[in-house]
Amino acid sequence: MSKTFPIYVKPLPVSAAKNKVRVIYAGGTIGMLPGKNGLEPGSNFVSRLLPLLDQFWLKKLNFELSFCELDPLLDSSAMNAGHWFKLAAQLLNEQNKYKAFILLQGTDTLAWTAAALDCLLVGFPSPLILTASQRPLNSSNSDALANITFALEQALQLKAGCYIAFAGELLPAKKTRKLDSESFKAFAATDKAPVKNHFWPPSGQLSASELYLLADNFRPKLLRLPLIPSLNDAWLARQLEGLDGLILEGLGSGNAPPLPLTFKRLTELRQTQCLPIGLISQCWQGGVNQQYAASAALQQTGLLALGKMTPEYAEARLVCLLALKRLNKITATEVYSYWFDN
Repeated sequence: MSKTFPIYVKPLPVSAAKNKVRVIYAGGTIGMLPGKNGLEPGSNFVSRLLPLLDQFWLKKLNFELSFCELDPLLDSSAMNAGHWFKLAAQLLNEQNKYKAFILLQGTDTLAWTAAALDCLLVGFPSPLILTASQRPLNSSNSDALANITFALEQALQLKAGCYIAFAGELLPAKKTRKLDSESFKAFAATDKAPVKNHFWPPSGQLSASELYLLADNFRPKLLRLPLIPSLNDAWLARQLEGLDGLILEGLGSGNAPPLPLTFKRLTELRQTQCLPIGLISQCWQGGVNQQYAASAALQQTGLLALGKMTPEYAEARLVCLLALKRLNKITATEVYSYWFDN
């Protein structure tokens, strides 16, 4: 555990600095270098970044930068719930040392990490900004430096909360998705409505030690299933055993193909095992409202309609709630009642 967090890199001295900003480099495209099999996360990122930052500009920001790197560094496709718990634990341990935090990772799972930290760090006193890039820092025409400098400029201007900074935009963690695998404008918010206060269990504040325990011992078995027209009902009904949670992606506003055997099994799992089953829309915007008769059989399973919730936030929030259940801080019924947060 101590090998992973943190590896300390000498801070950048800034004259008359009033505040400290922590920058955590987790890996991802932003710091990648060519490897034997293609681009891979490269270490000593700070030594490549600092020469590119304008010193006069840094002094005007009037804060001190402190860097650390994960060990090992990760392609973001390798990040999972264990890493979310470890990151949250580190942030809790350092919350009184810094005024703001910036996390650099890859774009592939950036929305999941942001959603999970938004849940795990309810009440966190400092702004936390996540950013990444579509091209490595050391490549031609890279967006990495622009995204990092934008995040640094925002660091001490924001209220406490979790944000994604990308392509000159600040986006809310719970409503943001990756929409493009090539464009520099890779992320967008699915809903422009203001983010409401957290609806979260009073017992949901986890300690760093509890988070480290979860990181080592907790791997929930979740499935996200698009309800596509070609699903085989009899086959699907047999594939639903042993899950800790299920996220269904409905057609349009929450409709589904006729799957009577599957719906019957889902009803049984809800009633006998209190399996959390949530419904989101496959559409980018609009969410679930289930006003059509075509959604009636699905509604009767007892699932929870998750409104305009993104798939990333739906999964990350469920992971965090199941973690609370694992620690006996909430019941199975409370997992269900606290899952919806629009």
